[in-house]
Amino acid sequence: MSENSGLRIVGISVLVVLLVAAGVAGWYGFVYQPKQQAIEKARLEKLAKEEEAKKAEEQAAKNEATYKKLIDDADIAFENGDWQSARSLYSEASSLFPSQKYPKDQLKIVNTKLDEIAELEARRAAGIVERLDSTTGRYYVIVSSSIDDDLALDYANKLASEGNAVKILEHDTGKLVYFRVAVADYASREAGEAALSKFTTYGDDVWVLGY
Repeated sequence: MSENSGLRIVGISVLVVLLVAAGVAGWYGFVYQPKQQAIEKARLEKLAKEEEAKKAEEQAAKNEATYKKLIDDADIAFENGDWQSARSLYSEASSLFPSQKYPKDQLKIVNTKLDEIAELEARRAAGIVERLDSTTGRYYVIVSSSIDDDLALDYANKLASEGNAVKILEHDTGKLVYFRVAVADYASREAGEAALSKFTTYGDDVWVLGY
């Protein structure tokens, strides 16, 4: 074999090697590597979604637990007549789960109670005596009874001027009409009688009237 032939074979071999290397490099750079990158990207995206779903599930569980605790505490405050705390707790629960109807319904009741208290406080501050001439279904703590409307009103005005929430009840017994002076009222007779000890300063004749 001549020297030129040998050189030609070597040149061809080098060229083939270079072409193969270029092909491999091209396949690696344009096919294999992008494919691997796409696979890795998909894997990372899947992991991220799984992590996000896990966090969302954990947060939902925390929200459920928080909501239940808020409702439980709000219900206790409601039963105890702690209207301000009940409103705050029901509001927070409603903000956490706006679609829930229960805290919204309870808030309506609580806000009505607070409005009644505000009105009562305004009456007390102004020394206003409220008159009732029809039954209400509530139970009143009576501190004075008289068949003389003016005497009852004078005493009621005196109590009101001292900061009491006073009502005069026109009570027809069938024989006489009495004007009862009340300083508190409750939803049940039991609650009213249980509270009588708070009103001993009005004397020994304090009693509860369902009206």
